[in-house]
Amino acid sequence: MIKRQKTFDTNICSYILRRHPQNMLDRFAQLDQRDVWLSAIVAAELRFGVAKLASPRFSAAVEAWLDSFEVRPWPVEATHHYAQIRSELEKIGRPIGGMDLMIAAHAISEQSTLITNNAKEFHRVSNLAVEEWTL
Repeated sequence: MIKRQKTFDTNICSYILRRHPQNMLDRFAQLDQRDVWLSAIVAAELRFGVAKLASPRFSAAVEAWLDSFEVRPWPVEATHHYAQIRSELEKIGRPIGGMDLMIAAHAISEQSTLITNNAKEFHRVSNLAVEEWTL
């Protein structure tokens, strides 16, 4: 059986960066970081948080966090998944946020499991492997 890589939703990164809650830190510590990558979309959201806070200390923490992972660019293949997912969800009247849609499309294009604390939204996306980390 091939081991599936994992990627984080922005909310999981935020919990780890803020160093709480403890159960998130414990779960993170159990992962093999070589099996985890981050989407450039997540990096953009984290950097937006830095810009909003205007904290050099938080900026340094986020940049160190990002440097510890492979940050993958959003691939052209994800555009096809994005279009399909958005079309399906709009047809049933249950769309998800634009950034979450892009993160989901990226995870699908990389055949990876998305780790999130927002599984309710991501479970709407067919063919997306979701691992929920609850508080």
